[in-house]
Amino acid sequence: MKIYVSNFGSNNISIINEQLEIEDKICLDDNMHVHHFCIDEKYEKIYIPTGLNGILYVVNIKDKSIIDSISIGGNLSQVALYSDEELYIANEDSNSIYIIDVKNNNPVGLICVDSMPHGIIIDEEQRKLYVPCLNSLLVIDIVSKSIVKNIKLNFAPWHLKINKEENIIYIVDKSGNIILLDRFKFEIVNVLKGFKFPVEISISYLKKEIYVTDFCNKSIEVLNYKTNEHIKSVSIEGRPLGVDISKDESRLFVSDVKNNLIKVFETSSLELIKSIKVDKEPTTVICR
Repeated sequence: MKIYVSNFGSNNISIINEQLEIEDKICLDDNMHVHHFCIDEKYEKIYIPTGLNGILYVVNIKDKSIIDSISIGGNLSQVALYSDEELYIANEDSNSIYIIDVKNNNPVGLICVDSMPHGIIIDEEQRKLYVPCLNSLLVIDIVSKSIVKNIKLNFAPWHLKINKEENIIYIVDKSGNIILLDRFKFEIVNVLKGFKFPVEISISYLKKEIYVTDFCNKSIEVLNYKTNEHIKSVSIEGRPLGVDISKDESRLFVSDVKNNLIKVFETSSLELIKSIKVDKEPTTVICR
């Protein structure tokens, strides 16, 4: 197991090993300010979009070097990889999704979307790309590269998570809600309220729980995803942002952007077992 952490304020990515120790660091160019990224395990690459200069960077994991940079332009926010073949990049300035063939890093398409696309996510089983925009959620067919559904929302969606067991798409809303959308009908089935500023979601299928980082409440909010019952709040004593769960679902990793820590919790008890010091402003956490 490896845990990758983007450190926005330090222009690098920390790599944590299974012993919960900092194993290595990928240092990047000044002013890259890495926030979101995705990992291509097959080709051992990391794809990093930047908002400052509109460049997508391709990093080799083995030698920790930038092996390519693709100038797209605009404010690139998030990336999603489909089946080790295509990379989808959200551009908030041009209101578009840029598509790249990862085998040769060549552009293969552009899809125009609504205003300010951000927290895109791919549903590989359904061959769909979900794109939250300013007041809508777009469903894009990956095969035809076309929009098949435009769901207007009275919310401000920005991050998504797919529950493949319950066939629910969780839509995190900036105003403090989590919208539950049917994965096939694309209809709203519930709206969970009471959060202050929810950011990211992780899922434990073993415990039937979802974990929500609430930045302004300084907590992880834990819910039963079958009943949507609120189970407990876990204090972070900082500012939680990114969250991911280990493949065996035994540990939860949370980035504390205020204290520059990755906080590790046992999912069995939700007890904090370790705080790992990383560099400035850790944001995205990815377990592999």
